[in-house]
Amino acid sequence: MENRSIRRKAAGAFTLIELLVVIAIIAVLISLLLPAVQSAREAARRAQCVNNLKQMALASHNYESTSGAFPMGNRAYATTFPGAPTCNVYLGHSAFNYLLPFLEGGNTYNLFNLVRPYNSYSNTTQGLIKTSTYLCPSDSVAVELDLVVFIGAAQNSYAMNRGRMENIAFNWSSTSTLPDPNGQYASTCNYGGGDGMFGPEESVRISAVTDGTSNTFLFGEMSRFKNEPAGSNFNFGNVTGNFVGPPWTAENPTWANDSRPTSGAFVVPKLNAPADTTGNVLGSCFATAVYPPDWINVPACLNLGQWAFRSLHPGGANFAFADGSVKFVKESINPQAYRALGTRAMGEVVSADQY
Repeated sequence: MENRSIRRKAAGAFTLIELLVVIAIIAVLISLLLPAVQSAREAARRAQCVNNLKQMALASHNYESTSGAFPMGNRAYATTFPGAPTCNVYLGHSAFNYLLPFLEGGNTYNLFNLVRPYNSYSNTTQGLIKTSTYLCPSDSVAVELDLVVFIGAAQNSYAMNRGRMENIAFNWSSTSTLPDPNGQYASTCNYGGGDGMFGPEESVRISAVTDGTSNTFLFGEMSRFKNEPAGSNFNFGNVTGNFVGPPWTAENPTWANDSRPTSGAFVVPKLNAPADTTGNVLGSCFATAVYPPDWINVPACLNLGQWAFRSLHPGGANFAFADGSVKFVKESINPQAYRALGTRAMGEVVSADQY
């Protein structure tokens, strides 16, 4: 019987050049695909952000239906407080706290003691409870606070529309001791007023929005800055105030002379104005300001990023309007049109093609 040997054909192998060509092709395909994936992810994040603002706007209208007005922007100094002098205790609770029952956050709301100051021991733990509706997925994550040193404050990516009057850091008193009986709003420790939708110790009715609810900002984005330093715990929304930071220490702020309001933003600075990392813009802006409206005509204030609405979405930011709609506003919007959208009763007319 004839023996036959079976020969197997040797398997072919890639040459080094062929491997390099394949790797190069894969790298090109990945480079083409990656921007599309990132764009799709950003579109999803923006859609979630829009939904958050929509829920906040609906909650505000439900609050208005129940109470007859939108929630108060914030508590300021208490005119009377047990064991303390007049106008000596700052309460600080913001509109974001008052909206919690209308955002399925009733349990968190019930934990707050709103007749006590924001930094009282009774409000420490509940202040750290995050509300998902208040967090934009494009925002970077803030570092948690050290409860031994700091008060409880949960991160928030949004801000009330405070309009053109700086009514967080400034008040209407001309004296160092509150209240100034000759100043405006003496009955509320000289804090009050404003031409936006939210102000200290004040609730706005729909009837007061004579510019039209479809032409007036209600809420907008106020994310952390793109270059926000590590260790920063800003921004937070359950407290309205002007704080040194980041972090909350006057002795060693990461950015020189860094000072910023929380829970509220203004339309005097440009949308997405850069962070003031030196304190020079802050100094120039408020050098001659004494009362809330005084900064409006100071050119430096256009670039005071800490007081501005801002977003990590490319090209602009999302805003909830007082009619409940949510729109994307381009950062290239004309400053005058932008400021007009921030006021509720100035008689301006702004068309949709202006933003």
